[in-house]
Amino acid sequence: MTKLFRIFFVFSLLALSFNGFGKVRVLTTTTNLKSLVEYVGGQFVDVESFSKGTQDPHYVEAKPSYTLKASRADLVVSIGLDLEAGWLPLILRGARNPSVLMGKKGNFVAGEFIDTLGKITTPVSRADGDVHPEGNPHFLLDPVSALSIAKKLKDKLIQLDEGNASEYESNFKTFSDMLNLKIKEWKKRISVGTKVISYHKTLTYFYHRFGISNIALLEPKPGVPPSASHILGVIKTANKEKVSRVIVENYFDPTVAKRVAKDVKGLSVKVIPVSVEGEPKVLTLVDLYERLVSAFEGSK
Repeated sequence: MTKLFRIFFVFSLLALSFNGFGKVRVLTTTTNLKSLVEYVGGQFVDVESFSKGTQDPHYVEAKPSYTLKASRADLVVSIGLDLEAGWLPLILRGARNPSVLMGKKGNFVAGEFIDTLGKITTPVSRADGDVHPEGNPHFLLDPVSALSIAKKLKDKLIQLDEGNASEYESNFKTFSDMLNLKIKEWKKRISVGTKVISYHKTLTYFYHRFGISNIALLEPKPGVPPSASHILGVIKTANKEKVSRVIVENYFDPTVAKRVAKDVKGLSVKVIPVSVEGEPKVLTLVDLYERLVSAFEGSK
């Protein structure tokens, strides 16, 4: 192989890569976002998540390896609403990849496309706990919200990889048709008005979508451990309202929930994943929704 031919060969490979034959390199901040990108992108994307499914995405270490990956990424997808405020900016600044910085073509913030629940319009301070003034960031636990974000992701992938636009459109339609059917099925399996106690406000959007009543939280404030007096108050409320289940996200300690269950007749503690890969069999967002529905169906 002559030197001239080798040079031509290398440039040909680069040309192929930039004309739709190379995969779009995507980094997401959560495994839920990763799954959503995979549904829409299919074989045309290569996706990694910074956080694991068993990890609270508020607290991720900005590792040097993450900075290196971001330096090579075509697209960085985040939740926003301050969920990743403690670590993602450090990664993006260190990556020195201008295209994935906030506001640039290779940066996608899902929270910008959601009418959030739990917005705070009054002044907040650290005494209020780990609050999110722009709204609750766990909107992907509502499958309807996930569909709206999937549509925006489809548009973003087409912008970055126009040559495969028809494939992204087809993937989105397949996902949308399937999820809409699933949502109808899931609504039939959950009784509207089902009462629960939760540890954190992670499932707010899921509860809102399926008509579940979250009557108490084990956390007195977000990120603040429950006091003895708060636990007694939850026990009193649970007995009065005849609650049958207390829900604990699998990255929180269920000890407090089990303490409450001892003093509330018929109260069961359910530790559940709230992220894809949070349990071995929860490999996609649809798996996750199915797992959540199964935790709430049955008696009120």
